[in-house]
Amino acid sequence: MTRHLALARACRTLALTELVTAAWLLAHHEWLLGILVAWAAPSLLAADGVCRRAHHRARADAQRAAQLEAGEQGRPLTPCRPAWNHSDGQVDGPGCARPPLPRRDTYRLDDRDRAAFDEIVRHYQDRNSA
Repeated sequence: MTRHLALARACRTLALTELVTAAWLLAHHEWLLGILVAWAAPSLLAADGVCRRAHHRARADAQRAAQLEAGEQGRPLTPCRPAWNHSDGQVDGPGCARPPLPRRDTYRLDDRDRAAFDEIVRHYQDRNSA
């Protein structure tokens, strides 16, 4: 378990505890205090989501590193941020990966042409759209 997952679980536990406490306070007619206690729960749930995403990213990075170390060629990880869609295919940094570009018009190729296309793509290093 990564520290991100531990933080996510702690945030979720605190949020649920606060919501139960707020419900108890509201049931005992402590309206103002109940609302103040429930006020922090959404931010704790948002922190839970951010920490879980960081945990999944760290786990995917570790799996990808293990695959590359074993000599396997796995799929690239998803981009670091949504702005990749508007960056003309450039990665954000050295730790950022991007999905492979889609193949275009390969359905029109016969077997000989498809083999030639695959050979070209295998040696193609720069994946820019230009």
